[in-house]
Amino acid sequence: MKVPSRMKIIEDEMKSPKKPHPRKEVQDLFKYIKSQAKQATKRTGQFLKQMEKKEAKEAKREKLLQQIRDVDTQMNEELRNSRKFIDRQQLFAPCYMSGTKLGDTGPRKNALILLEQSDKQAAWIDETKDEVSKLLNGVIDAGETESINIATFSTSAITAWMPQFQLKTDPKKGLADALKWMNKNLSAKTCGAQPFPPDWSGMLNRFTGEGTQPPWRIYICCSRSPGMVNSDILALIKELRERCGEPAKGQPPLPINVVAFDPTIVGDNDEKAFFEELAGEHGKFMIDTSADDLVALDKMLKAVQVKKKQLDKLNKKLEKMEDLSERVNEDRSLLQVQIALQNMLQSDLEILDWALKNETQAPPPEI
Repeated sequence: MKVPSRMKIIEDEMKSPKKPHPRKEVQDLFKYIKSQAKQATKRTGQFLKQMEKKEAKEAKREKLLQQIRDVDTQMNEELRNSRKFIDRQQLFAPCYMSGTKLGDTGPRKNALILLEQSDKQAAWIDETKDEVSKLLNGVIDAGETESINIATFSTSAITAWMPQFQLKTDPKKGLADALKWMNKNLSAKTCGAQPFPPDWSGMLNRFTGEGTQPPWRIYICCSRSPGMVNSDILALIKELRERCGEPAKGQPPLPINVVAFDPTIVGDNDEKAFFEELAGEHGKFMIDTSADDLVALDKMLKAVQVKKKQLDKLNKKLEKMEDLSERVNEDRSLLQVQIALQNMLQSDLEILDWALKNETQAPPPEI
């Protein structure tokens, strides 16, 4: 604010001579300025009250905007976490969407598929069937494998689809019949009746004993390792590999591809060591946690859905609120002008009041 140019000469009596004013004139001016100051004070109060109402509405709107930003940030964070989870767990990896975790190649012949039948495995029947179906249709049928067999193993029995390896091209007992047999013999009901653990030793001896055609590669779907007899199983598979030897020149002895479905074994070093040794150098081991992963992903996406509904609700609420930000800024500037005018009138009133109380008596007439 610039000082008026005349203010610098007000103290100079030569440039700004002082002249007396009649008391009546000062009193009238005092009354007028007093009424103006009173009106200015009243107007300032009214103006301030109106501005505070607008500020309260705008503050409420700003709070709502902050809520929208927070919910939007949380929703995007949930989506990012979902994507990271999907990538980390490879839930929708193309190799597993159309392919199988049991492997992408098959032996030239004698592929043996073994399915655990126990109450523990009952929770992952659909996942097991899906992996075996993709193996048979996508790997065995499309590949060079000539013959297969499929069997279930439990604590009480080892049940095979066929007594020996069967040609996959057989018109009656081919791949289609193997899938039909699996769907009939592997169910939650048949698994629920069998306690854990199944008979791993009996299963291995059944298909590698004397007088049997040894498998060129074994595919196993199970819940987890049998536990107490792990060391016995590993000793047995080592003995069988030494005894059976290479099924053909350049072919590894008894390679095993294993998929375990129990998510509680993730991070268990003992389980990992057991299955890696069981699979052998030319085998493969994976843990399929897709069932639990999909449940976890569903919870994440439901959380995103809740945030989306909340965001839509807040946006609808925002649409009904008027944007007063510009008007509030304008009113604040006008309020400053109003207060300045009020202070000016109040200052003038104080000056007039002082003048009336400190009247200088006129000098007596000269005689």
